[in-house]
Amino acid sequence: MEQINDSVEILNIVRSIVYHLNITNLANMTRKIIALPINNIKLLEEVTDIIYDRALQRQNYTHVYADMCASLINDSKFNKLITNTEISFQKVLLKKCSDVFRTLTKHNPRELDKLKQIMQNKNLEQQMFISALNSYQFEFSKKVVSNCRFISELYRKGAIPEKIILSYITDLSYENEELQLYCLCIILQLTGPILSKEYDLNEEVDTLLFAINNYTMSSTLKCLILKVQKMHSEGWIKEESNKYIGNIYTKFSELPKEMKNMYTLKSYNIMALLIYDECYDVLFDFVDNKKIDVCIYIYYKMFTDVMCNFYICSKLYVY
Repeated sequence: MEQINDSVEILNIVRSIVYHLNITNLANMTRKIIALPINNIKLLEEVTDIIYDRALQRQNYTHVYADMCASLINDSKFNKLITNTEISFQKVLLKKCSDVFRTLTKHNPRELDKLKQIMQNKNLEQQMFISALNSYQFEFSKKVVSNCRFISELYRKGAIPEKIILSYITDLSYENEELQLYCLCIILQLTGPILSKEYDLNEEVDTLLFAINNYTMSSTLKCLILKVQKMHSEGWIKEESNKYIGNIYTKFSELPKEMKNMYTLKSYNIMALLIYDECYDVLFDFVDNKKIDVCIYIYYKMFTDVMCNFYICSKLYVY
């Protein structure tokens, strides 16, 4: 019981430290965390969770949290707190970053299943469900973009190996969705001045420029791509601050119309796929009860309504 109480106290101290972290108190707060008696893997993972989650929440301070993490990693005693194990603070932190990064290519199916269940249980109207999807996508986007910035800041501080950041850049270079391109811009802006000393980054920048000419995208992303191109053409000698969605907008309702349309278009697409899957499952359930005609009508009506709105939304987004 005493160990549990000690753990709770340690976690509360860490929460207090990271909640108030800023550039002024960074050194002092880092020393306080290093001094904590973290002596088991579970506690180390929980401490890492608190630091990481707060870093992503305070999107304008990711560089400060990256500074703290770099100091914790470089402190050999803290980084390898748990003896007789391969676990370290650095490995736990990088796994969290990697897990979130890997969700870039697909939405979290569990979260979408929850939304689907809400739609079924509460009989949500179509527009309410689209609104829920919009909010989910917005929060998802903020998280993955913040994660990419945090990863980049960690690399700049020497806290993660070069091969990891290069693998992330390579993975994003094969994607053509707006969010992935956005994240590629963020990473190149922050890591380009360092990586360009060993790599020309021509292929990665060309990927972004190709996307401008071949994909419909928001003006925000176009400006960001052109900024990366400018940095590249000037030899990455000037580091520019990267401005992204999380710096300005905290809620979906605050977004300008153009960006709302982008999210709504994706939401209708997701909703259509969910309804299609539901139709497939329910139709087979109704076959034995000889109610298939009614079932087909109900879900056909739902599906056509969604696709109609999907078409309208796509026109709004494009034009």
